[in-house]
Amino acid sequence: MGGVMKICLNSGSFVLLKLICAYGLLIAQVAYGQTTIALDYDIVYVRAPRLGDQTDMPMPEVFNAVQGAPGTDLVLRRANGQEEVLFAGNNGAVMDPSVSFDGRTVFFSYCPDLRPSALNTQRNNAPIAGWDIYKIEIATRAVSRLTNQEWRPPSGAVTWSSNHLSAQPANSYYQGYGVFNTGPYPLPGRRVVFTSSRDGYRPNKAFAFPNLRLYVMDQDGRNVEPIGPMNIGSALHPTVLKDGRVMFASWEAEAARDPRVWGLWAIRPDGTGWEPLFSAFNLAVALHFQTQLSDDRIAVVDYYNLNNWGFGSLLAFELGSRGNGAMHGSSFPDDISNPDVRRGVWWFQPGHPSHKQARFKNYRFSPKNLIAMTAFTHGEDEAASYDPDSSEQSPVFAGKVSHPSGAPQNSVLLSYSTGPVNKLMRPLNRPVPDAGIYRIASGQNLNDHKQLQRIVDSPNYNEMMPRALVSYAMIYGVAEPVNLPRLKNQGGLHVALPAATAFGIVGTSTFYRRDTRPAPFSDMLNVWEGYDPFNTAQNEVNPNWFTQGADAGKYSSSDIHAVRIIAMEAVANKSYGPLSAVIGFHQHGEHERYRILGEIPLHKTANGLAVLDPDGNPDTSFIAKIPADVSFSFQTLDRDGLVLNFAQTWHQVRPGEQRTDCGGCHAHAQAPLSFAQTAAGRGESAMAELGRSTPLLSKNASGDTVIRTVHARSVSVEFNRDIKPILERSCATSGCHAGTQAAAQLKLDDWTVTDGLYGTYRRLALDQNAQYGYKPVIANQTWRQTNASRYLRMFQARRSLLMWKLLGRRLDGWNNAQFPTESTPGVASTLPAGANANHADLDYTGTIMPPPNSGVPALSEDEKMLFARWIDLGAPSNRVEPEQAALGWDHDEQKPTLTLAWPEPGRNAVINEFRLGAYDLGSGLDWSTLSVKASVAVNGLPAMAELGALFVGDQEIRRLALTQVLPSEQSIELSVSIEDVQGNQQQIVRRFELRDAGLLLRDGFE
Repeated sequence: MGGVMKICLNSGSFVLLKLICAYGLLIAQVAYGQTTIALDYDIVYVRAPRLGDQTDMPMPEVFNAVQGAPGTDLVLRRANGQEEVLFAGNNGAVMDPSVSFDGRTVFFSYCPDLRPSALNTQRNNAPIAGWDIYKIEIATRAVSRLTNQEWRPPSGAVTWSSNHLSAQPANSYYQGYGVFNTGPYPLPGRRVVFTSSRDGYRPNKAFAFPNLRLYVMDQDGRNVEPIGPMNIGSALHPTVLKDGRVMFASWEAEAARDPRVWGLWAIRPDGTGWEPLFSAFNLAVALHFQTQLSDDRIAVVDYYNLNNWGFGSLLAFELGSRGNGAMHGSSFPDDISNPDVRRGVWWFQPGHPSHKQARFKNYRFSPKNLIAMTAFTHGEDEAASYDPDSSEQSPVFAGKVSHPSGAPQNSVLLSYSTGPVNKLMRPLNRPVPDAGIYRIASGQNLNDHKQLQRIVDSPNYNEMMPRALVSYAMIYGVAEPVNLPRLKNQGGLHVALPAATAFGIVGTSTFYRRDTRPAPFSDMLNVWEGYDPFNTAQNEVNPNWFTQGADAGKYSSSDIHAVRIIAMEAVANKSYGPLSAVIGFHQHGEHERYRILGEIPLHKTANGLAVLDPDGNPDTSFIAKIPADVSFSFQTLDRDGLVLNFAQTWHQVRPGEQRTDCGGCHAHAQAPLSFAQTAAGRGESAMAELGRSTPLLSKNASGDTVIRTVHARSVSVEFNRDIKPILERSCATSGCHAGTQAAAQLKLDDWTVTDGLYGTYRRLALDQNAQYGYKPVIANQTWRQTNASRYLRMFQARRSLLMWKLLGRRLDGWNNAQFPTESTPGVASTLPAGANANHADLDYTGTIMPPPNSGVPALSEDEKMLFARWIDLGAPSNRVEPEQAALGWDHDEQKPTLTLAWPEPGRNAVINEFRLGAYDLGSGLDWSTLSVKASVAVNGLPAMAELGALFVGDQEIRRLALTQVLPSEQSIELSVSIEDVQGNQQQIVRRFELRDAGLLLRDGFE
């Protein structure tokens, strides 16, 4: 039954309640208020077995998106209530159903075996059989399989097995579980968008599984194209909007961000034009399971991952500007632009008369008109809300919701579970979820779970993921979403982007319009004005880098001097093999490799005067040509090359794309400044051409900041190669930081190795437990928040004591007198009288290091900037063992960029040439590996002949002129692949056809 758990207590004692739950006594479910209704249309849904109130059944959510229960079926429920299994799960499970625009086909993902014996218990219980995408025609029940466990890891990274399930040959690397193709959703033009793990990468952090990236394919499974190279973390459940864009849940766990946060993004089906819809700039928020309503609003579930089975509260918001040109509210959660969103009532607290009052939450950068559609509950890591209509002696949980989908008459179908719906004893965790299918009628916003309309809810099943089996027009009033044109990469957008370019253009209008400053979580720490405390024992008080940010200390816009563009490369999933699961380096972002594409000065002068933008500020616009299909991000720099702020957000450009519409730096809550009105937009400042050489900040003899150019595709910094020699030369010398009498207890000549890392590295960059040197003065004596040690703050050279000593001054925007500091390092009792240890910082004292006239070689300006880059890139260090270092920071595991301008997928009017572009940021491209084969005869050569050597062109673009007409009205397949020097291969398999026969060839397309 669709009841809500009800517990009767004789004493009302909270302790007794916990005991009752712990021993499974006196727990019963009763029907509580919802009305069962009959629909006037059919639905499909997923039905998973439920094994009573005490047995936890797996359900997909952001922590593990590929789990499920054996025997989970795809069910058709007729309007009259009759049900039929459309596709039986048997030993496996069906998930992620979606309905075609004509209402006649259902797409879904299926794993054939989820029994315990078919799971890899060493790897997150990953299904060995994997998941694949299918479709079923409702009228005929004909089933088609669209994916087939395709596995394409970065081939040059290591010696891969020919089989992803076992080592073939011996000592090769393999995955040890299946490939996951999930979340299919139809697109206009008879295409499907979905997610897949076929690229063989691992997530950048260890708080979600697996790495899933966005792909598009035809509805027959052909013309597969990756559209989300920026998905280094993961992407989930793409869903098409009426305007043609695809919204999806994105794991925003880059750099120092909270590994629990997922935001809601949108992207065009060709991978261009990504943007945030609802950013996860709040602590531990997963925004996932999303849909669009008939009234165009977006509905998305807010839940805490791992412990809530993917259930929480349903939020809704409107697309578009808030009226002032800004798309989102303020960075300060309690600002009027961020509404109070109701989230249920407090759990009962005997003796507190306010316990039945609703509580509220503010979301930073709220989208337009944000509201809770299910205000009776919440998505937090605790039991569901306490129903105010029940008593303290007989408390009732209001349950939680998930899996929304838009339905006719602006209704929402969803899964709703009774009970606490939380795995922890807060205050109890039983019974486990009993999910059923419910409806919110007419887009209402519900304050009471009893307003939900029950459709089907059996205690024997978890009924989930309902979809109305109707045409798109019945829900949204149009036959299908807008069919957005595909970026063809055939030139014309910009002179720097010729046809088949493997590059794109990025730029912005200003770095002065910015929303990078955070607001505090706690009034107790307003002394830090919303910035991260220096070091505190308090929790959840660091919104800056962990949640929202990030600013590296206080600064003014006048400190902004340059922008650094960094490319981010993923790590291959070397799950089993000679060095199974080894990451050959340590870095504060965990599994991210950063490459500097360039550092670009921003200020401009004309006739000796500063060029101003339309706001009257110094013009800080820029434009740059960068490699396409490579994830990248921005860091704003001061004149010393120190990071002022870090986007900590994935970006990408597709081949031939131009993105110059940022309008500011992280400026969610401001109207954008038009790029066309700036010097870069008018073409008055030079475009930075990155990927061939790398401009870096430097200092001249007068101390002015200038640019030096490194003739390399990118620049990286690593401890063993770049930092260690300087420490040995200028720091770890007799009488300084060496031996048992090392100054300041900072021993920098410790080359003992622990877990592949030098002791000196650990002292500087990996000492949060304060194992070395002076202890912190907070109660638990650890370095917390983004402190990596006493000397380094993750990604923040400006707030790192090491950089203060190297540059000879405090750099973070505060001064020594503003916060208490112990007079004897590491001794809390020497803090000023009455000082709060949680407010304490470190002071800059003494002199620059190495001390002048000490006889020790001083650091050059470039060496100081090298240290700053190292810290601001996450302090990477290779592991010392040669075999691990070979897979370390500079190892190339990035596939090349490959693009095909002609032929286009699908129907072409005329084809006079094959034209492609390629580029590789890592080890460089190996054009000798270019392979092109066609399924028909080309230029007198038979079908499937090798054509690669016939292509001519430059270092980026190659073409093959066709000397004979290709057959028309015939499906043709063209297979293109290329490798980089490391051996990583990228491939395009394109199915196309010519629309007209007998067309005469003409020379070129220009």
